[in-house]
Amino acid sequence: MLDRKQSAPLYEQLKNEIHLKIKNGELKPDQQIPSERELVEQYNVSRITVRQAINLAEREGLVNRIHGVGTFVAHPKMQQELSSFNNFQSTLQQQGLIASTKLVGTGTIGSDFQLSRMLDINVMEKVTRLELIGYGDNSPVVYYNSYFPHHVGEKMKKAAEQALKMEKPFSTLDLYQMDEEMNLHPTHVEQTFEAQAAYAPITGILDIKEGFPLFRVTSIVYQDKTPLEYKETYYKGDQYKFFITRHM
Repeated sequence: MLDRKQSAPLYEQLKNEIHLKIKNGELKPDQQIPSERELVEQYNVSRITVRQAINLAEREGLVNRIHGVGTFVAHPKMQQELSSFNNFQSTLQQQGLIASTKLVGTGTIGSDFQLSRMLDINVMEKVTRLELIGYGDNSPVVYYNSYFPHHVGEKMKKAAEQALKMEKPFSTLDLYQMDEEMNLHPTHVEQTFEAQAAYAPITGILDIKEGFPLFRVTSIVYQDKTPLEYKETYYKGDQYKFFITRHM
């Protein structure tokens, strides 16, 4: 119950109560939480306090409000640590999801000015493109669109096909570690992060509506000073959150 002698305001204590019930499984994803009136009566607080608590819970991603319907427990987001790399399967397993990967496209194209600059190759030099969709419990959560210098891309394509035969979930970063014979050893990645509204054809790939919030991450994977891959990744905004620990 709430303690009026605590320094923490009542709305924050109530939000913590909601969080605790979600954490211990008393309130489950997609389950409707008690109404404002029920919370007022249960905790003997004002309606304003309840609304402040729900607003705070919504900002922290604990609940989703549907106007005219009610407030529901949100699905937990997959956490990506920015200072290190976790493989695709372990990231989803942390949330109790079964991971899988689908190869939706591959081919060879001539590089344009942007790709030649990103991959440090000549314009119109051959580039291998690899498109993957990552699934959690058979629902698409992330789309990878990768470009490789041709000699690298052919190795990556074979590694992807082998992983699919073995039914191993993967992202392109996982492929570098799956096959030592490729002799490709990434040393670092340069990345940019931005928020973006979904548009076609991403909407069809991730089964979302136009305007749906996305995280767009662009990456250049290097082996020492040599670019191995330029990648555009689209994460569903309701499924992922990114965090980093910074030392002072």
